[in-house]
Amino acid sequence: MKRFSGVALGLLLAGTSARAQPKPVPPSPPVADQRTPEQLRREVLDRMRALRAFKIVEALKLDEATSGRLFPILSRYDDREMAIAAERHALMRELREETEAAHPDDARLTATLNKLQANRAKQRAMRDDRVKDVRKVLTPIQQAKLVLLLPRLERDFAGWIHEASGRGGPPNMGDEP
Repeated sequence: MKRFSGVALGLLLAGTSARAQPKPVPPSPPVADQRTPEQLRREVLDRMRALRAFKIVEALKLDEATSGRLFPILSRYDDREMAIAAERHALMRELREETEAAHPDDARLTATLNKLQANRAKQRAMRDDRVKDVRKVLTPIQQAKLVLLLPRLERDFAGWIHEASGRGGPPNMGDEP
């Protein structure tokens, strides 16, 4: 429907020359998307990484050589971050299920909480390692700009994803109560 209203608006704005031409045929309905959820997810991640790369190059004024060394580092840590986040989400789901059970098992809750704490420690260590590796490639001013830029980009991306999902309201960034 949006496409058709966009076409209609374009025709209205085109003025009299549009009236002299034959009426356009409304676009056919879009073909059902044949991509799997995993393919769509990968495409979104690739687009977000490309946008992040563009913003980083622009903000840090990176040359080609520095970009060529920086982005493989960031990509490597992105993959690790996603694995840690997936583990954290599974642990949070497990914790939620156990707390909502008719008779929560204290031992199981304790074990899950311990795993969650270890997951957070792993995330902190991974982020510290990323900073160490990035510092080998960037100048101090570029490092500072990146430290300021990355959290903002992550918040923006999370907000866009949350908005696109139709859930409304700000995303729960840390899955914390």
